[in-house]
Amino acid sequence: MLPKEVKLFFQEGNSDKVYYARIVPAGANVYDVVVQWGRRGSTLSQGKKAVKVSMDKAQVTLERLVREKTNKGYEAMSGTVKPAEVAPPVGEGSASKAGGVRKKVGRVAQLLSPVEVHEVERLLSDDQVLAQQKLDGIRVLCHIEDGEVLPTNRSGQKTTNIARHVLEGLIHLPKGTVVDGEVVGEVYWLFDVLQVADRDVTHHSYFERFTMLTDELEPGLSEPVRVLESALTAKQKRSLYERLQQSSAEGIVFKRKDAPYTPGRGTTQLKCKFVSSADVLLVENAGNAYRMQVYDGGKLFDVGKVFSGTTNESRAQIDAALGKGQRLVAEVRYLYATDDSQLFQPIFVRVRSDKKQKDCVRAQLKSTNREVVDGDGEG
Repeated sequence: MLPKEVKLFFQEGNSDKVYYARIVPAGANVYDVVVQWGRRGSTLSQGKKAVKVSMDKAQVTLERLVREKTNKGYEAMSGTVKPAEVAPPVGEGSASKAGGVRKKVGRVAQLLSPVEVHEVERLLSDDQVLAQQKLDGIRVLCHIEDGEVLPTNRSGQKTTNIARHVLEGLIHLPKGTVVDGEVVGEVYWLFDVLQVADRDVTHHSYFERFTMLTDELEPGLSEPVRVLESALTAKQKRSLYERLQQSSAEGIVFKRKDAPYTPGRGTTQLKCKFVSSADVLLVENAGNAYRMQVYDGGKLFDVGKVFSGTTNESRAQIDAALGKGQRLVAEVRYLYATDDSQLFQPIFVRVRSDKKQKDCVRAQLKSTNREVVDGDGEG
């Protein structure tokens, strides 16, 4: 008989977390798949991956969850397999046992940490911080090898998310060079360099690395590879910030000029996204998130699903109302609405009992401009 409950754990480096899933009765011949997750020993978050489905569908959902998690390095708890008291080092724990994880062949990227809008003024005024546009593309690091270019993703794994003709724009760079950037449409925008020929430059400041990129490497680039504009002075940063907002861009990035290249997420490279908010109707627990709708000409229109931002308490409130056949008005933050009005990166904020359902209209949604904003030449 197939199990109706699984307990999984993941341990490696700073990660020490668990994931529990079980099938529970939800009425006459229908079942929910309830999941719990979080750091081992802490209060776990809880949600549902399937709601009032048949036992066969609940079992399929449970098996899919186990398969997805084990591919990411989770292990099933048993009488002989249990979490260690302390998570083992990176390379010796759960992730190293995952069969579905691709081998790392290149450098690991330095990632941006989020900041709130109220911190922007301080960063615009700080002479030790420069600014760039927050791109809405695909992160790619490129390693120049013997007559070819090896592209990798932010985790150092080989990727195909960059066209061959784009890679040809890098082939004249010195052998051994490693550059970092983002693919937006048909253009590969560079904003950092980790190695110039056989020189590892990650210990240099960002300002020095960016100067190497513009002075030493940019002359060897060809279309469609370009270097992203940087705003260095307070005047340039404010001008860039205003242009990005006026152009409905995704956001702005701040980087400390004196910081080395440090793989992973830190505090020297920051991003502020220009988020919007909207009132939507939560109409269904779709198993892994809440389905959102708005009115469009008197008819309800789907705008995606939301789960991020919900808590055990808010999910209990929402599920109780939906179980009674009610629809709730909720405020959600999102980065932008896609061309077909799907909310990108929605985050639940709160239930709005003070708002009417008719306030949830499609016209309130805002799209974004994914193009790179041109410089205006101000110093």
